[in-house]
Amino acid sequence: MNNDKVELVSYDSAEDMGDALAKGDIDLMTRSMSPEQIQELGAATDDEIELVESPGLEIRYLAFNTEAPSVKDKAVRQAMAQVINRSELVGNVYGSQAEPLFSLVPAGVTGHSNAFFNKYGDPSVAEARDLMEEAGVSLPVKLTLHYTHDHYGPAAKTEFEQLSKQLNDSGLFETDIKSETWTKYKTAAQNAKYDVYGMGWFPDYPDADAFTAPFLDKDNFLNSPYSNTKIIKDLIPESRRQADRLSASNSLTEIQNIVADDVPVLPLWQGKQYVAVRDGVTGTAYALNSSSTLQLWELGRGVSG
Repeated sequence: MNNDKVELVSYDSAEDMGDALAKGDIDLMTRSMSPEQIQELGAATDDEIELVESPGLEIRYLAFNTEAPSVKDKAVRQAMAQVINRSELVGNVYGSQAEPLFSLVPAGVTGHSNAFFNKYGDPSVAEARDLMEEAGVSLPVKLTLHYTHDHYGPAAKTEFEQLSKQLNDSGLFETDIKSETWTKYKTAAQNAKYDVYGMGWFPDYPDADAFTAPFLDKDNFLNSPYSNTKIIKDLIPESRRQADRLSASNSLTEIQNIVADDVPVLPLWQGKQYVAVRDGVTGTAYALNSSSTLQLWELGRGVSG
């Protein structure tokens, strides 16, 4: 334990939090920083504030109500996976602060497979059109992309504007976007009020099971109507029986391949972790663990090393 007490303060916006750090009202900030703030802090020559970057396991994805008429046909969901350009999305919205994600299990976790890239390759409007025409889907497909504006950071609106633009520019979709407060949003999503909606995930522990079972097992946290018997009855139990996680890779890879084919969720990107801290605070390299949990006991005052 490196401190006697840490006081936590919440702010209405990333800008307010950044102003408080700059004025010295707080000593450290993390989570929900805007891409612009991270870029500015990373480029700053001010010795009073340091930006600490570390690998992260936060993921963002689109979730589908697979019983909703607009996306019930798997070909529609597959076409979205074929059209969306993750690299362009990340580059335009988050820059170097995130990386494209091609599976529910992020890179850096044992058992990760680029299942969506292996199946769909580079974005292709022509291949997406073929998928839907072969399935007899009427074009364009009209969709509303739902997101929450007060839970996943200030760039959420820009992210969904970019997603909508990519889908609309393909000529295969006619989309708009709609936001809601987190309190109302999570309830509506749980009650199947949205056909397509954005969500984020921070795992409780850095294991592939923390990215598969919560989404795909019975009584999953999304309350999704999607259910795959092989995943639930065979593959998840098989993967859990392997204490050596490398030995579970075959089961985990098969789970990820099934998800890439059925597309009950569509992974978009995985983020990095950042802590901005004023000079004199130590332990910031360990302030966040791989699950993005604050380890407040690591923080102290003085000169590190």
